Amino acid sequence: MFETFCLGVALTVGQGGPVQPIPAPQGRAVVGDEAPRRIPAALPAVTVQTAPVQGIPVQMKDVPMTPAAPAAGEPKSGNGEAKEEEKKEEEEPEEVGHFMQLVSGTCLGSLLEEKKIKVDGWAAMSYTYTNPQQTTNLPVTWNDRADSFLFQQFWVNIEKATDQESKEVNYGWKVAFLAGSDYRFTTIRGLFTDQLKNHRLDPNEPNGYQQNLYGVDIPIFTASAWLPGIGGEGTEVTVGRMFCQFGYESVMAPTTPLMSRSYSFNWAPPFFHVGVMATTIVNKQLTVKNMIVNGNDVWFDGSQEWRYAGLVTMTSDDGNSSLSLGTSLGRGKFNSGRPAGPAQGYTTLGLAYEPAGRNNINVFDLVYTQKLSDDLTYALELIYGYQDGVPAGATGDAGNFNGAHGTARWFGAVKYLTCNFSDELSGILRGELFYDAEGQRTGFEGAYWAGTAGLQFKPTSSILFRPEVRYDYNGYSRPFEGKHGIFTAGADLIFKF
Repeated sequence: MFETFCLGVALTVGQGGPVQPIPAPQGRAVVGDEAPRRIPAALPAVTVQTAPVQGIPVQMKDVPMTPAAPAAGEPKSGNGEAKEEEKKEEEEPEEVGHFMQLVSGTCLGSLLEEKKIKVDGWAAMSYTYTNPQQTTNLPVTWNDRADSFLFQQFWVNIEKATDQESKEVNYGWKVAFLAGSDYRFTTIRGLFTDQLKNHRLDPNEPNGYQQNLYGVDIPIFTASAWLPGIGGEGTEVTVGRMFCQFGYESVMAPTTPLMSRSYSFNWAPPFFHVGVMATTIVNKQLTVKNMIVNGNDVWFDGSQEWRYAGLVTMTSDDGNSSLSLGTSLGRGKFNSGRPAGPAQGYTTLGLAYEPAGRNNINVFDLVYTQKLSDDLTYALELIYGYQDGVPAGATGDAGNFNGAHGTARWFGAVKYLTCNFSDELSGILRGELFYDAEGQRTGFEGAYWAGTAGLQFKPTSSILFRPEVRYDYNGYSRPFEGKHGIFTAGADLIFKF
């Protein structure tokens, strides 16, 4: 019955991410020696395994709300008055965070205001109960530790945004700092990866080594220039390390819909890109992003490969629906000559853990959102990815491709339904089907069915509490420490400043 329900949900959903298998602890049979990307590379099909964490770090956009109609008996505004109202709404200043309020009126506050620099951020923590009890919830992420508290993100943004209303060329920049357990899933190949090294053995862990759960990262550092009138309303050129621009869920805790992430976010696409991006605002209904990047989730460690990434977003005239098409497209060939695993000293499972070699996945992503009513929003994400030249040892079964090399494929479909019960409380349902054909992304072959129900409680503008319950099932493989299914229940708490 559950599979039937999930199938119905998943057929209207969509999205996913790449992985490689993780070597089993000493004494265990190893089905693959390659790990996926978003988290640990795909895990080998044996007793205990883990999967890579990779996902699309794309910030969710709020669906614009149409203005309420005038109450009965009230005079209707004329066309000029309506336009004046719209203008006032558009010019309404954005909410100021606690830090900026705290320093307001001080020398520091005056300096930041003069330079048009904004500082904000958040602290995010969570607890997850797991049944059956085990060490890790992988390939469920980022709340991957079973029956454990995690301080996941202490995140600080420092930004001088470009002025896209200006008719003159102007410049901006942004830097983000992260500390917490999520550093494992944001740290890209070749940048701050020494934190992933730990040679102490632990037979309870999927790859047999103790895990360095806490560390730091600089997930974003960019410089931008606004060029008005180029390509339509204008084009912003950005250089540096930035989020992958497509997808529905987010690396940033406050802007992703639920505490846990979908398989389609973690295992199908990349999280970050390093390179140059041109964001062209053609008009209010059409935005185009073109990127030349050095690969997926990689710095400059010798394994990078230049590729194209892009996104086209179309929005309806009334702002109630949107459609986005994104891709990361390059040679798409696995590089077995560039491993990053225990043999190279890396033992903590995370985004940069690739013991079988370097992933160069190609991904295509579609996201559709629709405002059904003032309080009900629907979203669908579909994602497809593939990679050529994958060795059988980097998949969930060493017998794949007749023990040689072949093309690994994966597909994800995710549906979200969000209902706003009040200004403070919302409910979210997420249903997903993620098919890992050869087990190259998660380390285990077959279809994953996952259903999640959660709440978002926002008692103040700076506090967000999100409890959820979730069930995952794979009838073909046993990815959850030797079991077909896993039930998790937990919550995260986010303080914004």
